[in-house]
Amino acid sequence: MARLAIICNIAFVLTLMKMLLNWFKMPDFLANFIAVLGLEMSPVVNISFAIWWLALKLRKNTIEIPLWQTILILFMLMLQILSALI
Repeated sequence: MARLAIICNIAFVLTLMKMLLNWFKMPDFLANFIAVLGLEMSPVVNISFAIWWLALKLRKNTIEIPLWQTILILFMLMLQILSALI
């Protein structure tokens, strides 16, 4: 789940770059694929990861995910929430 969330978050960043930066060009078919992966799938995967991570923490199970991945995923979730509100 964490690996999928990282891949979707990379697609989210690439989509934001495509939308906000005029010099960032890519082929249309690739831009469409990355947009779907980044804008639609990334929030769902990040929320699912956050719920899963919180459930494991509440059950006091050990989590074998590196701390930097968890921090990055939760940070990107907050960024996606803020970008949706703007």
